[in-house]
Amino acid sequence: MGASGKVITDWVGNGRLTRFGARFVNLVYPGDTLTTTATVESLHVDEKGRRLADFSLTTTNQDGLPVITGQATAEVGYASASS
Repeated sequence: MGASGKVITDWVGNGRLTRFGARFVNLVYPGDTLTTTATVESLHVDEKGRRLADFSLTTTNQDGLPVITGQATAEVGYASASS
């Protein structure tokens, strides 16, 4: 599950993750090769003026079977005064 979250922090930077949730949907076995895909689902500005991105995450094993699904939100910048 940590590797799934690291995909987001590698993308947007450390300290920018504001929400993360994931669940195992199938078993992971020693020796499995895991691949995580993150998709930007939406961009929005919160009440503090932070630009946030909502992500969906899916981690699959070497057979393409989803083993972890999740969601995350990360800060991707600040809105300008004219936004």
